[in-house]
Amino acid sequence: MIIPKINGLRAFQATNNSSNTTASYPQTNYGLIMPRPLLKDTVSFGATAKMLESRAMGGVSLGVARSISKAAEPLQNKVKTFMQETFGEMVATKLNPKNPIYKICDRGKTPKSIVEKSATRQYNCKAEVLDFMTDLNGAKIVMRDGRKKYVEKVLSRFLIPIEKGEIELIEIENKRPKTTAKMKRTAKEQYDYASIDFLEKMVRAQEEKWESLDLKEPRRVRFDMSDLTDVNYSAIHFLFKFPGESRPFELMLMGKDVHDLKELDDKLFKILNNKDIDKKYKPLVDIVKPLTEPGNKEYLEKFNQYRGDAFIFQREKEPNVFVDVEDEAPAYFLPLKYNLPPVYDLNNLNRIMLECENHAKKRK
Repeated sequence: MIIPKINGLRAFQATNNSSNTTASYPQTNYGLIMPRPLLKDTVSFGATAKMLESRAMGGVSLGVARSISKAAEPLQNKVKTFMQETFGEMVATKLNPKNPIYKICDRGKTPKSIVEKSATRQYNCKAEVLDFMTDLNGAKIVMRDGRKKYVEKVLSRFLIPIEKGEIELIEIENKRPKTTAKMKRTAKEQYDYASIDFLEKMVRAQEEKWESLDLKEPRRVRFDMSDLTDVNYSAIHFLFKFPGESRPFELMLMGKDVHDLKELDDKLFKILNNKDIDKKYKPLVDIVKPLTEPGNKEYLEKFNQYRGDAFIFQREKEPNVFVDVEDEAPAYFLPLKYNLPPVYDLNNLNRIMLECENHAKKRK
């Protein structure tokens, strides 16, 4: 089968002056309508809290967001130290390539992300953001091998600090693919990184600790054992809090295969939901952004379905026990589906993303 060659999607051309505004909106050979120019800032929000259609209504200013980010730095340093001290010896290295953790990441939420999320959630001052935005500080465990026995071995490291009162477990969200909604329990659980029994063990450990403190009001861990994700993303999300701290931090756990696609999909999500993305990814934006135009709804639906299938594909991969932590080949994702233009192959988009990042490094 001969696939028509695509040389890239051309951007719109527009001219503006004081008396009129004209624009041409070319189409690709596949019928995708190119984005019309943004003539003025608009004020509206989409159907979901995560869909930002304007940056002009609600939320905090960039200056306030910078002060929030600065205020969150001490806790982020504390998170980083805890993660390294608790899990550092379990990270795979060239000398210990069979250790269960591929890598540990930590990050504080950027000022631009704070601005956007405060707008979607209608947090309009610094105090509200500090009180209610639970992911200002975060960390991530990426598993080399995502099978339950290895994940539970890693997560068991939390039990002693919980029992000693060195950390508090506030919340667990067991992220499952939306496609599992109507499956039987055993079928659903094949996508979990840890058994429900083990996660309940973590919950019991925390609640027993709180009971031992004879608190005036009983406390309970919020546990969502089946938090369905639209894009079929599998992970475990936790909220933990250090004693004496007023805010929690978010911890995500996932396998390397899912993480590889998540790195790309996070950029796709930002582009498709009108969120801020680093200028270095402009080549990626130029390809993906046209999908959001009303005339391209059919292509967008197909692309989102393809993204969801790709996450299932990643989760169902056999663990690669021979991961070279210092020299590894680019990830391979599910090949293109649903008769989408070849440019939308996730392997192609991943290549473009990596080229953008490499180019930015060279410029620096």
